[in-house]
Amino acid sequence: MEYFCYISRDKVDMLYEQLDPRAHYEVTELRSKTTDVSLNASADWGIAHIVSLFKMGGSYGRKGVIQREDKVKKGYIEKLNAVLTSLAASSPIPPLAAVDDKERKRSLYYHYAGTFRIKEPVPDNPSSSTVATIAAKMDSRDILLDASLRNFSDGPMPDGSFNLHSGNYRFFKGDVSLYMTCVLVALEVSPKRVIGSPLFLQLTIADDDEKVVL
Repeated sequence: MEYFCYISRDKVDMLYEQLDPRAHYEVTELRSKTTDVSLNASADWGIAHIVSLFKMGGSYGRKGVIQREDKVKKGYIEKLNAVLTSLAASSPIPPLAAVDDKERKRSLYYHYAGTFRIKEPVPDNPSSSTVATIAAKMDSRDILLDASLRNFSDGPMPDGSFNLHSGNYRFFKGDVSLYMTCVLVALEVSPKRVIGSPLFLQLTIADDDEKVVL
């Protein structure tokens, strides 16, 4: 089972507002003519890859779980789809490993899939404005992505608090790792680390796992 457990609403809103209506129409036409492809961690993501991404994980939050802001979340799925398709139409999104390829022009956006863990445990009774860093390892390089708790699909409450519960507690306390796919904005790239901010995180979980809800 796959679903989007995190969408950076501010980034998506900003990018969506930059889409020209005519360009968006043209992108939609391009999407309708692509064939399905599997997501490849080492390949550039073109429009067909984006189509495949949404076929596999087309919901913002896990299906079958009661979600707050259901209508709003569906709207952000549509916006994210349009934004990623537009980015891929402009220039295919390279894999994060491509930062090592000196012949490739460096991009602002990269895609990556791997096992992530919270770098520092989230405190008890956190607010939704708390920023958590999730970490992964790509060969000898650390990947550090800063993610606002308010953008996770489950946890943010109307009063501005963030609900730690049995389905997300161990992840946010740094006790378990989860496999996620993302497109990230690369803020710093060095031989030792990549620092970035995720545009989205897509969570992959076993079908029989009834407790993981991010």
